[in-house]
Amino acid sequence: MSELVREIVEVHASIDGDEENPLLIVEAEGLAPTPGWANVRLDPHVYITPPDDGVQDFDLVGDRPSDGGGDALSPVEAAWEGPLQHWCIAVRVHAVDNLIEDEVYEPWDEDDDEASEAA
Repeated sequence: MSELVREIVEVHASIDGDEENPLLIVEAEGLAPTPGWANVRLDPHVYITPPDDGVQDFDLVGDRPSDGGGDALSPVEAAWEGPLQHWCIAVRVHAVDNLIEDEVYEPWDEDDDEASEAA
């Protein structure tokens, strides 16, 4: 059975694709409470209505080893890629002890801003 890792260390969110088909890419690094975790992944929260804060939540989860694995914190990482929802302005990744947020920037908006400043 999957469970949350202990702690989030770093989160990075970015957008790939183009304006018509943008893809949200989320990468997270964390610490599991024991070595040997398997199937570590980012599970997105599913919303019936978009959240008021515009933040897409994820859980960094994995499968604890059946043998206990010891008591040393172990680094884990996972990535997720999927369609960017029109309301999403940031991501938030959860663990047992903390959470980390990262804003999402549309790369094509930055190019448009630079072009208008140069004119």
